[in-house]
Amino acid sequence: MLAGLAGRKAIQWATLNLPIRGIQIEAAPDHQAGETVFSTRTPILVKWESRYLLPDHPRFLERLSHNVRHKADLLGLPADNEMEVVSAGPPRKFLVKGAPRHGCTAELRIRADPALLDALYDWGLGLATNQGFGWIR
Repeated sequence: MLAGLAGRKAIQWATLNLPIRGIQIEAAPDHQAGETVFSTRTPILVKWESRYLLPDHPRFLERLSHNVRHKADLLGLPADNEMEVVSAGPPRKFLVKGAPRHGCTAELRIRADPALLDALYDWGLGLATNQGFGWIR
């Protein structure tokens, strides 16, 4: 990716033309302790029974933990995890292709296998990470 961006002056993201002013590689954090605090840059989407859940909902952690286990299974990694909400930002509503999405940024303490924590750091938390949700700071 670095080689692909290095020679460009801008990238096209949907209708936006984003100028590239410089490129810097950021080292991934060390997750060898098996515990970390992730802070999301974009809202986390968690769903249960066709409803989007916010961090104060009683099923939020259960459904997010289920999502993390599913990601671990897809990657062939140990799936056990424990998590707690440290803090949460204000709720936000987004329209994606006309469909509403509800979520908020959050800071979560997660205990899991170091390889799973590394994968989550790269992949993100919750649903629709390929649409820009749940990206980790």
